[in-house]
Amino acid sequence: MVRIAAPPPERPPSPIFYIQPAGSAIVRIFDPTRHNTTALTFRHFGPLARFDHQRASHPQDDPERGVYYCAPSFSSCLVEVFGDTGIIEIGFQCVCYPQVIRELKLLDLRGSGAMKAGSVAALSKVAERSLSQAWSRYFYEHQEIYTAIDGILYYNAHNDEEAIVLYERAKNGLTCSSKRVLLLGNLGLLPFIQRVALDNDLIFEGFEK
Repeated sequence: MVRIAAPPPERPPSPIFYIQPAGSAIVRIFDPTRHNTTALTFRHFGPLARFDHQRASHPQDDPERGVYYCAPSFSSCLVEVFGDTGIIEIGFQCVCYPQVIRELKLLDLRGSGAMKAGSVAALSKVAERSLSQAWSRYFYEHQEIYTAIDGILYYNAHNDEEAIVLYERAKNGLTCSSKRVLLLGNLGLLPFIQRVALDNDLIFEGFEK
């Protein structure tokens, strides 16, 4: 089993960055019935998820630090949302396609990028979330090494597709019109959901009538 050390890095990092270009689109699935979440809401309550960088030792509001989990593809989002249960259950969720309106600088943890950042690739899959959260805080806070990154690009823990977490620094780099928000239960999405379910051995019995 690979050893995942806590920060700081044991050797001088030489990080790799990925630039998400202006004009590109990303994908996010969210539930508007929970905490009035919208297509562009950053979550300030944490730390909870893998790369949350909130400063508290237990989840609470951190007004200065927010996170936004998304992906370059619909399939990565769907697998990340439903992968733990293995069952795609459609409720009130929405899928949105925000547009990037300025370049977003992401720390690239894919492949050897994780080692160049000072850790190892297993960081994106470790069950001990406090460890990956500690690294995220380190990446965020040490601008002399990593610059003022907008977020992190990594391989998700379910099927190794690309995933993204954005920090609140990226908030002014996104826009999303109402036309780019759909109910996840939209019939037009049915073939895409069925394809993702088949490709990833997820259970999906279709939308409820």
